[in-house]
Amino acid sequence: MIRMLSLRRIVTMTAVVYAVLVGALSMVISQLGGEAWELRKLVRFALSGAAVLEIVLMVGMYFGWKWVWRHVPALNRWVYPNIEGEWNITIHWQGEGKKDVVNAKAVIRQDLLRMSMEVRSDKSDSETLIAEPRRNQESGAPLLYYVYTVTPKLTDDEAGEPYNGAAILRFFGGKQEELSGNYWTSRQTRGHFRLSR
Repeated sequence: MIRMLSLRRIVTMTAVVYAVLVGALSMVISQLGGEAWELRKLVRFALSGAAVLEIVLMVGMYFGWKWVWRHVPALNRWVYPNIEGEWNITIHWQGEGKKDVVNAKAVIRQDLLRMSMEVRSDKSDSETLIAEPRRNQESGAPLLYYVYTVTPKLTDDEAGEPYNGAAILRFFGGKQEELSGNYWTSRQTRGHFRLSR
């Protein structure tokens, strides 16, 4: 999700605000103390504050953002929706003269720095190689670029070797949230994912 925001701009703004606050606070303390604050004390004060700020930012990036997104729902439209959680997934696939529909479970993990999706079905598990949140340049619709590795469960003779796949999933909000889109694999199969919750 942080890729949806300008990380450089966030870090720059945080550093500027922090520097202004430290400068202003040191001036106030100096005025109240009646004598110039020693450089050593000022450096210690600034570094201590920087350590606290770093901890606050890290906690915020991993946990606090969910609280902010929950209390400022417009961020789901302005930045990217919170899609973390369990999803039911229907996989329509075809290839090698066969086609079928498979039902599975997907778990999406998300924070401000990264996103992943794991899919479990009766015959295979998949894990994320790349999950990149984006917005359609024209419509602004939330998209998820998803590249993954599938590891078949060796439960039958047709299990095969692990293979890679890719999909572009579009998010649809509302009472019944949905992610859906077509996918392709290195096994020369293709199909359609439909995730709902």
